[in-house]
Amino acid sequence: MSKRVELHPASIKHIKKGHPWVTKDKYSLNFPNRDLFLWSKTGENERVMLLNDPEHSQVKARVWSIIHQNDTFTDKTFKEELTQRLEKAKTFRESLNLNRENYFLCFAEADQLPGLYIIVLKDRVLLQLYSSFWQHFEKTLITFLRKYFKDDKVWIQKRNKEQAKIFQCLSKKVKEDSFELEEFGVKYKIQLNQNYDIGIYTDMAAIRNRLSGSFADKDVLNLYSYTGAYSLFALNDGAKTVTSVDLSKKYIKVLEDNLSLNDLTEKHLSIVGATLPVLQKLIKEGKTFDSIICDPPSSSTDGKKRTKAIDTYKDLLPLFNKLLNKKGEALIFLNTHSITRNKFESKIKEYNKDNIFSITGHLKLTEDCPSLKGFPEGDYLKGLKLLKKKSL
Repeated sequence: MSKRVELHPASIKHIKKGHPWVTKDKYSLNFPNRDLFLWSKTGENERVMLLNDPEHSQVKARVWSIIHQNDTFTDKTFKEELTQRLEKAKTFRESLNLNRENYFLCFAEADQLPGLYIIVLKDRVLLQLYSSFWQHFEKTLITFLRKYFKDDKVWIQKRNKEQAKIFQCLSKKVKEDSFELEEFGVKYKIQLNQNYDIGIYTDMAAIRNRLSGSFADKDVLNLYSYTGAYSLFALNDGAKTVTSVDLSKKYIKVLEDNLSLNDLTEKHLSIVGATLPVLQKLIKEGKTFDSIICDPPSSSTDGKKRTKAIDTYKDLLPLFNKLLNKKGEALIFLNTHSITRNKFESKIKEYNKDNIFSITGHLKLTEDCPSLKGFPEGDYLKGLKLLKKKSL
């Protein structure tokens, strides 16, 4: 049922502190490929049960549980525990009384279900498998979902590093799906099996909720706007105007469809283009804003070189200073597990060398996307509120 392996002493130390991953090292490189479950001694009378993940480039195994040496662990035990954890995750979301039709029913490691995400989208559900391990237990997962959703409403997406689109509906008759859902009074068009992403970032929903009331009577600039959830939210929140900037005509088209769906077109301007040139053009035109929202992709390319989001802010902050009105605010985000919250803040302070901005608040995953103590990688979505203090 399970194979014993040796863990690096550092891995054992991190696991005892609550970290759920065993990453690539000289020990984990020797893990077997075929065994689904691994175990290793972590103390005198205890052992850690691991879910083997040989296909992942960095995470070679994921913690399932710490058990005593004499405890039994079988395939049946695992399936029972899996179902119990899924039910617990569902009960927790129900207790939140969320005012939205999109939320995470299961948020992977934070729900002790590592590499497994389940997103509720109105009356649909999307099961996302970030570890090949879960493909061996799809039947158990589907049995759970069928208790609450019909087959033609259950979708599975097997995520991978190549960003391939691998969607499948339980009902073979359904190949694609388009529908509307509502979040905080705003309607969004959702598309399943038409793009790699679905049209809205559900993990941002709780943060949007926290920002309610922040955009009333303000001119807002939304950069890297994607399909414009923040643009729609800001307009519905009472913004005077919103300007959305994105390099993708396709995503801007989705945004404009959503604007029409919500009768919010009059106060909105769409700009298709690369962010830095667009900002320089806006400065030349004398445009200014009260609020800037910026959530760049973790890594992007202009065809010549690849730039990390954290490095982009070095060029963006001086431009923000010129674009923001007196006491204007920038809401900036970093979406990656490879850079800690402390490093993100330190880098922004470094780029803020002329002391143009003061950090007035922090934004993070919350509500249906809880954090796990001892797991900084799980705190992947980091935000800062920057208040403009003076001009250059």
